[in-house]
Amino acid sequence: MRKSSKFRLLLLFIAGIIFIVFVLVMQRQFNNPDFDFQNEASEVNELENDEETEEADAADKDADTDEESGDSESEEESEETDADTGDSNEEEYEVTAEVLNIRSSPNADSEVVETLVNGDIVQLIGEEDEYEWVEISYQDVTGYANAGYLEAVE
Repeated sequence: MRKSSKFRLLLLFIAGIIFIVFVLVMQRQFNNPDFDFQNEASEVNELENDEETEEADAADKDADTDEESGDSESEEESEETDADTGDSNEEEYEVTAEVLNIRSSPNADSEVVETLVNGDIVQLIGEEDEYEWVEISYQDVTGYANAGYLEAVE
């Protein structure tokens, strides 16, 4: 009987060693050398900073252009927007998702221009397409978000 319990312990020890080797091999196989999380995150931060700088430059150029052309043109554009949307730019909506991206175009592949969190209040500028993308404004950012993550504020 003693020999069988020693044999069982030896088998258990060997099975443990095999399991440890198996886990180590699997970790190496699933470790993707093309993806380095820390470098990826720093590259994303650099891109965001570059984009913010470019957006600020573009906003400055737009402001200079508006000053030169006068305020009448911007008033006409806002009246046209109001007519197209039925004065919907006064409607306020609350973000219901944990995180909601405001995008530059009404599709999921477009650039994220701002990220909102649950409870943020946005203004609806206009309804978009059958996929429920709406144009919204949040502080000084205008972009598109999916209406399924917005709820009217009463």
